[in-house]
Amino acid sequence: MNNTASKGGDGNPARRICICDSEVSYGEHLMEYLRHEGRLSRDIYLYTSSDLMLERENPRDTRLLVIAQSQYSDKIEKAGFTDILLLNESGVYMDKPENMSKYQSVENICDRIRELCVTQEEEVSEGVRHAGPMKRIGIYSPVTRCLQTTFALCMGQLLSASAPVLYLNFEAYSGLEDMLSRSFRGTVSDLLYFNDCAREKLAGQLSFITEKVGGLDLLPPVESFVLLRSIKAEQWLELLRTIEKVTEYEYCILDLSEHADGVFEIMRQCDYIFTITREDGFAKAKMNQYEMLLRSAQYEDIFMKTRRCRLPVFRELPGNIFMMTHGELASCVRGILEEEGLL
Repeated sequence: MNNTASKGGDGNPARRICICDSEVSYGEHLMEYLRHEGRLSRDIYLYTSSDLMLERENPRDTRLLVIAQSQYSDKIEKAGFTDILLLNESGVYMDKPENMSKYQSVENICDRIRELCVTQEEEVSEGVRHAGPMKRIGIYSPVTRCLQTTFALCMGQLLSASAPVLYLNFEAYSGLEDMLSRSFRGTVSDLLYFNDCAREKLAGQLSFITEKVGGLDLLPPVESFVLLRSIKAEQWLELLRTIEKVTEYEYCILDLSEHADGVFEIMRQCDYIFTITREDGFAKAKMNQYEMLLRSAQYEDIFMKTRRCRLPVFRELPGNIFMMTHGELASCVRGILEEEGLL
């Protein structure tokens, strides 16, 4: 039996992942999970017999072999597979090849497969991008408690219905792990490291750590405001340039705060800027001070391209962070995007 599932469709055999397990239901479940949740730009093949796999597969064409312990043999060991992940069934672990328990969550196994694939990423050529320039959308307001992040996530989910969108949060305390009820596999600080030291692996690492939120790709923020303040503006801008070069994102939404170094320089590089305003006295005073600062610091270009958005009082806000494309807020944000020609 040989079940084949392809993601990416480039037909390049060197991007294959092979799964080998005689337990058919287990192998099919793992393969389907990798297809739908793995975010792997590789073809995935399932075999239920190691002998059949050796007949049909050239080890040089397989980047990763995921094999049950019961199917592992001297023939497999000597066949020439470059990378092997052994799914341990006995509880007796070996030094080589790399092995982990088969009887744990498929999420954990998928995470390890992604990690191994990231370490194998080939260098990205300069001309890899097929989409047009990535549009940077900056969202910032000096007014607190103005629904800025809710607005940004709603905008991202609306845009992601028709184009790939990446969301970055620059708050000191985003609370997104709690909001999403999950632990992140990494943060944007990992990407900054790869961008400095191993740029050819950045695309794979980005794919590994991003979280899906209603169709939107969310890049987990840094965990500490101390670390956030230590990251220089040029590091952020260089990271955005790399992301544009090695991915197909059409939009990048920057949910900005003054805690980020050089926030005005980041805003200056945005194609669109949205600022949420309110009508109460404190909000107006803060907006006046903010706009005076832009003028006095010679950031009139930011002032001129900013779209000021005064949101109505909503009777009900989205109760589910994964479903923000319906309701009053979504209607309001959709109207703003249509007026700007983004929808």
